[in-house]
Amino acid sequence: MKAFQHLIIAYDGTKDSKHALDLGISMSKQLQSRLSVVNIQKEGGISHDLTDTDRSGIVPPKTPYVGTMNNYPVVPVAVQQEPPSEHPEYTEQEMALKNEVNRILADQHVDANVEIVYGEPSDEIVQYAQEHDGDLIVIGSRDISGLKRLIFGSVSEKVSHRSTIPVLIAK
Repeated sequence: MKAFQHLIIAYDGTKDSKHALDLGISMSKQLQSRLSVVNIQKEGGISHDLTDTDRSGIVPPKTPYVGTMNNYPVVPVAVQQEPPSEHPEYTEQEMALKNEVNRILADQHVDANVEIVYGEPSDEIVQYAQEHDGDLIVIGSRDISGLKRLIFGSVSEKVSHRSTIPVLIAK
């Protein structure tokens, strides 16, 4: 029986997650394992990492900007939000990310399941691995300062604590 039959790679387009993807591809070739690449998008239009310097993703979708108020967001009184569907339409950013992964996989001649999932990254990565019978989670590690780590926590750290299967943190 093979130790790692199905590798789950967490990918968000950062340099560290690209390293995790490269490592996962290499391991899947050596171990002849199945490979799944999953990207987690936070629900509600919030970017996947609040510690990024580009904070444009932290404003809720459909929030109007008023130029005379120094571009502070103005939250509408009532916003109709559509319930999430089982087959959501991907945003341009999500499609670009998925296409990037598919290109990397094609260049390496590797078949993999590539999915975008919505929710809290650390929870969804672990849940995805459980639901898809993953044997190993491969995730990148981003070096963040002590204060940011204290406030926001590290996704890779949370995944390693919550997962019941091995987690390989690529550095």
